[in-house]
Amino acid sequence: MDRVTMEDIAEKAGVSINTVSRALNDKPDINDQTKKEILGIADELNYQPNRFAQGLRSSKTSTLGVIVADIMNPFFSALLKGVEKSAREEGYSIIVQDTDEKYENEQSAIQTTLAEQVDGLLITPVQTNQQTIIDLKQSGLPFVLLGRHFNDLDTHYVVTDDVEGASSAVKHLIDRGHDRIGIINGPTHISSSQERLRGYKQTMRERGIGVKKEFIFRDTVTMEEGYRTGKKMMSSPPRPTAVLCYSDFVAIGVIKAARDAGLKIPEDLAVVGYDDIFFSTCLEVPLTSVRIPKKKLGKRAFQVLQELIDSGGEAQELKQFKLGTELIERQTT
Repeated sequence: MDRVTMEDIAEKAGVSINTVSRALNDKPDINDQTKKEILGIADELNYQPNRFAQGLRSSKTSTLGVIVADIMNPFFSALLKGVEKSAREEGYSIIVQDTDEKYENEQSAIQTTLAEQVDGLLITPVQTNQQTIIDLKQSGLPFVLLGRHFNDLDTHYVVTDDVEGASSAVKHLIDRGHDRIGIINGPTHISSSQERLRGYKQTMRERGIGVKKEFIFRDTVTMEEGYRTGKKMMSSPPRPTAVLCYSDFVAIGVIKAARDAGLKIPEDLAVVGYDDIFFSTCLEVPLTSVRIPKKKLGKRAFQVLQELIDSGGEAQELKQFKLGTELIERQTT
């Protein structure tokens, strides 16, 4: 017989899974009659919370949910290492889910997280829609945004200072004599993309260099997209002589496009990546990159989440942290 889930209870009760979660965990902000009906249905269906058998409304599982945008990206793999190591040291296990940057996957992943009765959640939001995060706030589950945040939504988060990270890369390129500097950025709805573009523009203007809209490219995340955008950038003269890329994966695609166009790195095109994944050092021409302290980021996010769990999720003030980055100079510039 299949295990009864919170989704089953929600469907029979005609309420959301968040409402079921609040009832089962004896959280506030739920109507007493609704709570009574949900608990009655749970008894009727013989619901047993997953990962523990300590009574219907016990919520301590020593398990955390972690939702990331692309588990195949070495950046997120390193991030998970920091989370997992810190969690294990404190007696927690983790359940990892991948959204593949799709909002519907994020919705499903959060439902699964609530059904698994985890003690807390770390999530890198897709950011095409805020509703899942709003639902999380209403559910009462302690959670921390990891690597991305919303400017107009009050949440706990641990991110990096991407304005300063992009600025350091642009200053480096200007100091190398470049004034035709492009940026191949990620989707505009992602907070890290917004901040990197802001850092790029601010630094160009501070150094007295005009920002050319034809040197700004968006919606580029993967290596394949980096290759396509790189080809487009180099086929529209006058092309940039240097470029800051949204990630090291994107930079690798751009480097391949440059070589296919007969250009030399860095003589004809200087390239800076972002994240500083291990592969950056393994290229024929090692990649200059803005280093994000990935394991430190994961560890700090876990620490914030643990503090929230220990306080019952009732933090008196928002816990919001921006960690510094470091430009690692190699041969592509």
